[in-house]
Amino acid sequence: MRRSGFIPTIVSAACVLVLASCAKNRVAVVNTTTAPSPEVATLAEAPGERDPDVTVDFFEQSIRKPLTYVFIPPRALRSWLGNKVEAYNPTAEDDIVNSSWFTHRNGSRRMTAAEVARGPAYGVPPDTSGHWTVFGAKVRGITPGYLIRDATGGVYLIKFDPPGYDELMTAAEAITSRLFYAAGYHVPAVYIVELDPPMARAGESLAFEDRLGRVHPISDEDLQEMLAGLAKRPSGRIRAVASQIMPGGIGPFNYEGTRKDDPADTIPHEHLRELRGMYVMAAWLNHLDAKQQNSLDIVVEEDGQLRVVHCLIDFGSSLGSAGIAPNAPRDGVEYDLDLGAISARLFTAGIYASSWERYSHEPEHPSIGFYSTDLFDPGSWRSNYPNPAFQNRTIRDGYWGAKLVASFDEEQIRAAVSAGRLSSPLAEEALVQAIIGRRDLTVEYWHSRVTPLEEPSVGGSPGAPVLTFRDLAVAEGVVPASGRRYEMRFEFPAAGAEVEGVMESRIADGGDGELELPPLPTTSDFWQEFRGRPLEEQMAKLELRAIPQAGSPRPRSVRIHLLPVQETGYRIVGRAY
Repeated sequence: MRRSGFIPTIVSAACVLVLASCAKNRVAVVNTTTAPSPEVATLAEAPGERDPDVTVDFFEQSIRKPLTYVFIPPRALRSWLGNKVEAYNPTAEDDIVNSSWFTHRNGSRRMTAAEVARGPAYGVPPDTSGHWTVFGAKVRGITPGYLIRDATGGVYLIKFDPPGYDELMTAAEAITSRLFYAAGYHVPAVYIVELDPPMARAGESLAFEDRLGRVHPISDEDLQEMLAGLAKRPSGRIRAVASQIMPGGIGPFNYEGTRKDDPADTIPHEHLRELRGMYVMAAWLNHLDAKQQNSLDIVVEEDGQLRVVHCLIDFGSSLGSAGIAPNAPRDGVEYDLDLGAISARLFTAGIYASSWERYSHEPEHPSIGFYSTDLFDPGSWRSNYPNPAFQNRTIRDGYWGAKLVASFDEEQIRAAVSAGRLSSPLAEEALVQAIIGRRDLTVEYWHSRVTPLEEPSVGGSPGAPVLTFRDLAVAEGVVPASGRRYEMRFEFPAAGAEVEGVMESRIADGGDGELELPPLPTTSDFWQEFRGRPLEEQMAKLELRAIPQAGSPRPRSVRIHLLPVQETGYRIVGRAY
């Protein structure tokens, strides 16, 4: 299903010259919205280019690593029990700072529908009014494409829909890229375009290589013949998705380890919260091809300093698209080579059957393929093959990712889908409802596995402190406000205080709640002795765990760390889930 392309392979000498030039000048001077993270170290010179082999990566992640669980039982047991190390880069608020990996957008400041529909502000759509020149090709990956230069000199990668499935891949790429950008990830600007075939020109030295290794030049007439096999719109134009080439590219990043030639890249990628939590975004939008080859590191220059920015590219295999065909029900349920599922069928003599094997469905709309709430499990979704960062995710990472998903309302989702320019209103509405349905399932799954108290603050007085918060499970409609209760454990060792029990909080339908806390000591002798203690001995800890509804899992507690202050009461200095 994803095994071969439908565009002839092109080898362009001109493309080679362009890449050679980029190799010498791998620097893009851009105006980014990325706030440098505290650990950023600038580059003395642009790093070398990475070019990992996709076959080697597939073997490593799909075969060699899974087999290590057979020969190293403790590793398998740790994974099965869920005893994974937490991400290395969360803040005291269990969030992350803006960095070269991620910039808070919709979850921090609600974007307008127009901003979501537009996508990256730094993009410029291709000029389709004049000639467009093909000077090279993307021959790797599920969906091949052409490298083109428009009449204004802009450079883009264009890809076409698979035969018989107009709008399928192009819409998926345009929609998913916008939602990932709005969530906070760095992506190229992507546009739906309609190109006029007679305006196509073959670039100088454009050629193809046959099976015998012989190189044949491609003329304008040859190019027209190649384009003739693509589906035409009623206007005679060809629909495509155009991704603006991001200058300064130095190859993909790996989802594990670090980039040794980047001094700012110090945290192993499999332990970055934004890559682990990306699993939830990928599952929501069925971004199946989330592998290192669909990422890109670029070198940018800001204020005369060089640094690496990490980007995601190529979303053609998302939503209901598998790139060159619609998705099948198996996609997202099992890996392409799923040793666990294979073993289950083998050891049960074929009795074991996965959910997709018992499912029968034909896509109602060819332009959106198979993308549904059916078969979707937000906690066990699978990409095409294992992703190291996804596999290291913990519940805390999943909850962080779910907050990104929950930040999108219906208006924003409709705005993103409109960018896909689907011609059928029925198909567009079906896709909108499927995205909303999977969003709701995602939020319900992850918000029920933690005690999702956000925006905590302590008010009142030292003698009658009150914790205020927003319970996202109530705010998102996962649980009702009525009867919402929490198990509380409060410890203040310096004062010899320990309180434990079930607390009834005052909580509104919108999730805003408050909870009375034990009062602070009032004697001057206590505070005089207290101020002489080391900081770690001054801390108090409040642990709250939501009492689940019948049939729901027991959630993790939220731990809120408090610093008592005589004059003002408790001050929150950190929290974790």
